[in-house]
Amino acid sequence: MDEKNLYVETWGCQLNYHRSEKITGHLRNYGYKPVEEIAEADLIIFNTCAVRDKSEEKVRGRIGQIKNKRKDTSILGVGGCMAQHLGEDLFSQSGGVDFVFGTSNLGEIPDLVNRANQEGSVASTPKPSGFENLPVLRKSDYFAWITIAEGCSNACSYCIVPQVRGPLRSRPPEKIIEEVEQLSENGYREVQLLGQNVNAFGKDIEDGEVDFSWLLERTAATGIPRISFTTPHPADLDDETLTVLNDNANIVRHIHLPLQSGSNRVLEIMNRNYTREEYLEIAGKAREVDPLINVTTDIIVGHPGETEEDFRKTLDVINQVKFGSIYVAQFSPRPKTRSATMDDHVPEDEKKRRLKAVLEKQKECSREYDRKFVGKTVEVLVEGEAREDNKMYGKNEFRKTIEFGGNKSMIGEFRKVRLKSENTGRLVTTDDGSVKNDSDHYVKPGV
Repeated sequence: MDEKNLYVETWGCQLNYHRSEKITGHLRNYGYKPVEEIAEADLIIFNTCAVRDKSEEKVRGRIGQIKNKRKDTSILGVGGCMAQHLGEDLFSQSGGVDFVFGTSNLGEIPDLVNRANQEGSVASTPKPSGFENLPVLRKSDYFAWITIAEGCSNACSYCIVPQVRGPLRSRPPEKIIEEVEQLSENGYREVQLLGQNVNAFGKDIEDGEVDFSWLLERTAATGIPRISFTTPHPADLDDETLTVLNDNANIVRHIHLPLQSGSNRVLEIMNRNYTREEYLEIAGKAREVDPLINVTTDIIVGHPGETEEDFRKTLDVINQVKFGSIYVAQFSPRPKTRSATMDDHVPEDEKKRRLKAVLEKQKECSREYDRKFVGKTVEVLVEGEAREDNKMYGKNEFRKTIEFGGNKSMIGEFRKVRLKSENTGRLVTTDDGSVKNDSDHYVKPGV
């Protein structure tokens, strides 16, 4: 089998990045070797996102940008969420695309490459279904993504995900546990459980015992040093999950809980299935169980119909919860979603003002949260080199980014460091930060 070069570029969420690992793993069995430069590639894959219009604009721009950088004989395939909803329209929108594939047919890529070589432009975007079992070529030898569920059965009015990813499909739990056990045996330090609505896991399985808290507890029992997960839905977060999270030292003290809006009126328009009061109660329970838990969130500003009063209610929730961090975006209409057809759109300038106001409010809250760690010891999984010379970075058990002195030999190791100060989203240490006496190390209340 002749060896060919493969270049994969990814946009979007962790699920997409893990899908790219599956694409690379699958194509390796067909003689493809991953390369870092497009100019060297025989096959180029763009794995795309469709959550916001800006994501799609970036892909279109990138397709044009590489036109004169790729080999004349190279093949360009575009897949993922953007490809799923545009299908054959991608050919007319972006010149240079040779084949299009969807979100559930990664296994077809070798055949699509052959067809594109023989027939010209080819599109295959079947309705998302099933759960593809493909080999994975992981980029890290210490951190691993594990998809536990595909798709989403919610119907948020602004979201295109159910259209392009399909309904909830839980992976067989025994396969998940086997994968975690194998990764643990291979020396991996952290696994992150993935799903569009990760804590809806098991709702489509005919077994009353199997749900997300059940899976999380059994994953923890494998002994893997650290477990994280993303992204849960507030309406599906139950007390059992919080208890499991608190009772197991190897589960991170972090929960990403998308709020989207602090206004009940807007939440109802969005079809989020919870109220502002219910959200505050859920976040409050998490903090009752573990007062230091890092609660992070997503917020959309400028949804159609959002008034100034609605927006102020969002700022008020931010002020009450004191999120560790926020991912905020201006509303972006998505094709075939109910929100895209609504009237009373918020002017662009007003969206930008509200975005800026959220970022300013969150900066205050992040610093308030981070100050709790100054002078204390945390355990960091080292990920790489920081921008500053002789500095490394990694995430602690609260999924906060830490910077400290060190070198590349530390990557993939756990280091206990004492924190010196907060610095707008990144906590830093003195010298190499290493500590021998960790008596001031934070311990979970339930452990």
